[in-house]
Amino acid sequence: MQNRIMVFIPMYNCEKQISRVLNKFSNIEKNLFEEIVVVDNISPDNSVKNAISALEQLKNFKTTLLQNHKNYNLGGSIKVAFNYAIKKDYDYMITLHGDDQGDIRDIISYIKSGSYSEHDIVVGARFHKDSKLQGYSLVRTLGNYAVNFVCSIITTKKIYDMVAGLNIFNVSFLKENFYLSFPNNLTFDAHVLLYAISNKKSVEYIPISWREEDQVSNAKVFRQGLTLLKLFFKYLFLRKSMFRVIDDNISQMQYTSEVIYKND
Repeated sequence: MQNRIMVFIPMYNCEKQISRVLNKFSNIEKNLFEEIVVVDNISPDNSVKNAISALEQLKNFKTTLLQNHKNYNLGGSIKVAFNYAIKKDYDYMITLHGDDQGDIRDIISYIKSGSYSEHDIVVGARFHKDSKLQGYSLVRTLGNYAVNFVCSIITTKKIYDMVAGLNIFNVSFLKENFYLSFPNNLTFDAHVLLYAISNKKSVEYIPISWREEDQVSNAKVFRQGLTLLKLFFKYLFLRKSMFRVIDDNISQMQYTSEVIYKND
């Protein structure tokens, strides 16, 4: 039986890029993905308008556009998608960011081969030796290599990336609901990765192409690096508390959204 796969696209201020992201699905076989779900995080620009226009052209896929009731930040939008995938009983969920830095076509061969199903998380790694970076600054590249090196040491696993914008998740892994207490900021992905490693889940890295053209990154290199170093310290010395429900206000939040476009 073929796995039911959902594609999740988080979107915030992506009016320039979201059409490009969605247009890349036009030549992809319908049977690979059951549904494409775009989650808008209250974008103040024309992201929603442009997303709907692009979704209307995708006749070969079931598509849904959700809009969060509040701005939950990126981590919160991912929680919305995780909850959705569990509720709809999908087998796997692909995360593809709406800013067009990653390319869905990079993982089609892994979907067709079925090799993704051997792992709990497949990470499209920007810094894999076979990946291709375009327009990525030297400072950010070196900073990421340093973070990955430190993470490799503390986890005793080869880390090629701290989970970027193109990943595949086994939904049965997500059903543990471990992610609800994780912060909604840009360290959410790092928490998920460290949780998976700590609990001996299977994590596979694959090469991807990654580009920066007209995107505006929310990641401040030095501040983000310092935040991750603090997270690594917790992983080494305070691991039990790190994965406990630390903030009830976060873990008990109702990550609600509403459907603003749907094409079955």
